[in-house]
Amino acid sequence: MSGHRPYSVARVQRDFGLACGCVMSTVVKGYLPGGSATLNANVHQGLHGEGFIYALASAAGFTTSKMNVDLDGVDWQIAHPGPKGTARSPRIELQVKSWSNPVIRDGAFHYRLRVDHYNKIAGVGFQVPRYLALVIVPPDAQDYATCDDECMRLGTAAYFLSLADQDVQPAGESDPKTIAVAIPQENLLTVEKLDALLGGDLEGDRD
Repeated sequence: MSGHRPYSVARVQRDFGLACGCVMSTVVKGYLPGGSATLNANVHQGLHGEGFIYALASAAGFTTSKMNVDLDGVDWQIAHPGPKGTARSPRIELQVKSWSNPVIRDGAFHYRLRVDHYNKIAGVGFQVPRYLALVIVPPDAQDYATCDDECMRLGTAAYFLSLADQDVQPAGESDPKTIAVAIPQENLLTVEKLDALLGGDLEGDRD
C-alpha cells in the first residue's frame, strides 16, 4: 500500500501487546472469583478479538483510539494519519464481535446481533462511518497467537459489514431482542480493505 512503511515483526508484536493492555481496563469484571488473574473464556475471546483489530490497524500504519466507556456501540476508531485523496484525516468506527463456532451458509457468516448493538451502527446520519467487525477466533485459546522468529500469527480472521443501508430496528418491550446479520466471507478485513474503507468505500473495494 503506497504511503505506508511496512511494520517489522517486532513492532507488530509490540503493538499487539499494547492492544491487550489497552483493552484490559474494560475486562476487569472477567476475572475469576478469589482474585485470580485468569480471564474467563468469554472475556478472553473478546480481548483477543479487539486485539486482532488493533494489530491489523497498526500493521497498516493507521492510528487507533479505544473508547473509554462502552456507551455508543463502537469499540475502536481507526484513522488515517493525514490527508487521503481529498479527505483530511478520514476515520471509521468499528463495533467488534468475536465468534468461535461460526455458522456459514451461502458464502456468509450468519451472526445474531443484539438489537440495541445493531441499532448503534445501522442506518444513516453518522458523521464517522460505522462497521461491524466480526472476528472468527479459534475454539482453543492456546491458538489465539503463535509466534516464532519469523512472525506472529493471530488466529483466525476478521470480516466487516456496513449496515448504513439498513433500517434501525424497533426495540420495545415486545420486540425481538436479536437480529440475524449476514457477513459475506469475501469481506475479509485486510490492510488493503482497511485502506479502502478509510477512503470512503463502504464495500472496501480498491481501484
